[in-house]
Parts: sequence; C-alpha cells; structure tokens
Amino acid sequence: MIDLFKSVFSNQFKEKVFVFLACLVLASLLWFLNALEKHYTDRISVPVGYIDIPNNKKSSGQLPQKLDMTVDASGYTILQYKLRLVFNPVLLDVNELTDNFLADKYISKYTISTMNHKVEIAKQISNDVQIISIRPDSINFNMSAVVDRKVKVHPIVKLTYYKEFTLKKTPFTNPDSVWVRGPQNILDTMKAIHTKAYEFNELSHNLLRNVQLDVPSELICNTKEVLLNIPVEQYTEATFEIPVNVINVPDSLLIKTFPSKVKVSCRIGISEYNKLNNNSFKAVINFKKRSQAMSKLSVQLTHYLDTVISADYFPKEVEYVIEHKK
Repeated sequence: MIDLFKSVFSNQFKEKVFVFLACLVLASLLWFLNALEKHYTDRISVPVGYIDIPNNKKSSGQLPQKLDMTVDASGYTILQYKLRLVFNPVLLDVNELTDNFLADKYISKYTISTMNHKVEIAKQISNDVQIISIRPDSINFNMSAVVDRKVKVHPIVKLTYYKEFTLKKTPFTNPDSVWVRGPQNILDTMKAIHTKAYEFNELSHNLLRNVQLDVPSELICNTKEVLLNIPVEQYTEATFEIPVNVINVPDSLLIKTFPSKVKVSCRIGISEYNKLNNNSFKAVINFKKRSQAMSKLSVQLTHYLDTVISADYFPKEVEYVIEHKK
C-alpha cells in the first residue's frame, strides 16, 4: 500500500511540475513578444559602405566602417542589431552627399554632418527607427586624384646561411618594379613597395621563390607576386700585411710606428676573391686624436670593397716615436 501510494503521488507530482513549467515558458514567451513591440531608446552599431565615389578620385584616409547610433525603436528592431542578425550596411552615396563637388579635380576635401542626413540613414535601417544621435557626428572625405606610378620592389627577407656560405649580392626581384594605381598624395611619397616578410634558413645555394607583395589597401597593383632571387655562394678567407699610414702630422715632425705594418684577415665570396689585394685595405692613424696619457696610437682599418663580409686586423694599437725634422 505504501509503495503504491508513493508511485501514484510521484507520477501526479511530475505531471503538475511539467504543466507548471510549460505554462511558465509560454507566459514568458508571450511577455517577451509583447515587450518587443514596445519602443525603447538604446544604442546600436550599423556597418556603413560608400558608393558612387568619383572615378577620378580615391580616399587617401580611413573612412568610418560603422556608425554608432542612439535610436528610438521597437525592441524587435534593437534586438536584431544587438544580436547582429542584420548585416546589410547603410550605403552612403558620396557624390550625392557632397553635392558632386568632389568630382571637381581641384577639390580634395569635404566634410558632411551625419546628423543632417539622419532621415535618409534611418530609412535604410528600418521605418520603425528614429535616430537621436550618431557617432561620428561628421565624416571627412580626404580625396586625392588617382594616378599610376612605377614603383621599385623591395624584398623583406631574413636570412641565415649554411657554414662557409654567404650572400653573393643583395636579394632582388623580377620584375624589379611594378605599376601601382592609387591616390596621388600616397604615391608621391612612396619610395618602394615591399614584399611580405619571409625567412629562409641554412642557405647553401641560389634561391628562386615566388613571393607575395604587401600592397596597402588604398592601392591597386598590376601583379600580386614577384620572383625573388637570393644569390648565395661559398666564401673564402684571405690574409694580407699592409703598411700603417699616419695622417694629420705637423710638417716639423716625423712619426715612426712599431710595428710599421698590420696583419689583415678577411672573409669574401669566391667570385670576388680575385678583386682582393693589398690596396683593398688601408690602416690609418690620426695623429690629432692621440692621447698624452697613452703611450700607443690606435689603428683604424678601412676597406674599399662592399663585398668583404668581415675583416679583422692585428695589432689594434702600435707604439710610436716622434722625431723633429732638421
């Protein structure tokens, strides 16, 4: 009897709970739908697009990509934008908003007030929307004449080499220049267009690779990629002895250094080795820079070949004797 009573009571209780929850959900839904029909003041963010830009002009600055608005609208409309259920942007007709002034080649700047056009903007959003405020409150059109320029390509690469290998010459691209179309005020100051950044490690041979150009969003390029050429070769070492030259010595004095020569060791690519000789380096002492507190003179080494990878010399300082001319 006890077990039967518990079973009947439990089933009845579950049925009542289910009916109660169903009624609660239905009532909440009806209340929510009723609430959506009412009007509220809230903020929404709407994407914006620009159309009918003069063919001979292009924006040289960043135009706003969205409008933040305080609106009076139904809860349903506000909810759509809050949940990002509406993706259609507000389209602004540039020629119409600027009274076609920007089509004039001599006019490059124009500012419009977004609040002055809130009625047109509201119609694109919904007939149920009344705009109270818009941010930004103005849009600045900084336009520039569209021109074509041929611009040098500059590779952006980070390189490491296999042991005893080095760069034969500066990396270059084919083609070495590309045609770019865009705002004149940008292209007039552009010295080069860069490739995207690439990294190549342990190089032991010439590298040819198609690489992408890093084209700014304001520009249009006639190609998206170029052929990158990185010439690599093995290097060798060479050793020379060269005389020490003392400069800026008064006419009444003679300077003798000990030793009178320094030993130079350098690294250079094999293809450039035959260009190397004793005259490729110069060891110089500037007598004016001597210090009375030091008994030695500092030696500075210069070289005339850009292809020298590294160079070292010994000694860095020499002793000296000063003699007066008779």
